[in-house]
Amino acid sequence: MSTAVISNFVLTEQMIEEFYREGFFYAPGFITPETVERINKENADFANQSESGKWKSNGFIHFDKSAAQFPETASLLASKVLIEVYEKILGDEVRLWMGMYAVVPPHGEGLAWHQDNMYTHILGHMLNGFIALDTISQENAGLWLAPRSHRLGRQANLNEDGAEHRRAADPENGMPCKPMAPGDAVIFHRETLHHSKTNHTEKPRRAYAFQVASKACRYAETGKQLTDRELLSALKR
Repeated sequence: MSTAVISNFVLTEQMIEEFYREGFFYAPGFITPETVERINKENADFANQSESGKWKSNGFIHFDKSAAQFPETASLLASKVLIEVYEKILGDEVRLWMGMYAVVPPHGEGLAWHQDNMYTHILGHMLNGFIALDTISQENAGLWLAPRSHRLGRQANLNEDGAEHRRAADPENGMPCKPMAPGDAVIFHRETLHHSKTNHTEKPRRAYAFQVASKACRYAETGKQLTDRELLSALKR
């Protein structure tokens, strides 16, 4: 497996406090330009596919099924440096819930306000990461967040049952993220409301999103632990 180049990003106690207090923090320089280039190259065919103007993603859940096809992505997700960042934030060993190469096509639309915990209801702390793989601003479907919305708990889904995506009520305090350079990230709680708008440019907007769960997390419906997801401490590289 190829080795992705990981940044020298340093997590601080202030960032962890912001994660729990505000529901997110900025992580500039989270991965290096070399890593960005490798991840984009690995997903170039997917990013450039000519389809309808909607948000799309290329998912990564199980290493045994996806690592051979996406070795650079596997190296990123199994990075010892980054796994230790997630463990410090969540205070426990962590499992990968999923990773996804996320694209908003030229003049395409992002997703409505939602929480990822509206899809599969999980109890316990989880974090999301949004890594810019392009220069990202509101011109090309930059991310929006609602500070402290994670404190409200799991929100009701306003879309009809069976709809592909979830939709929460628009928060009153939604705000655009700062412009992001390739390799910058935002780390936010799984229950923090977020969305993106329109890509007004002629190029696809590329990002890598991932979700990581504390080992202590459990499925709300069954009470069982997330043993169908891989423990990242066993995969550190």
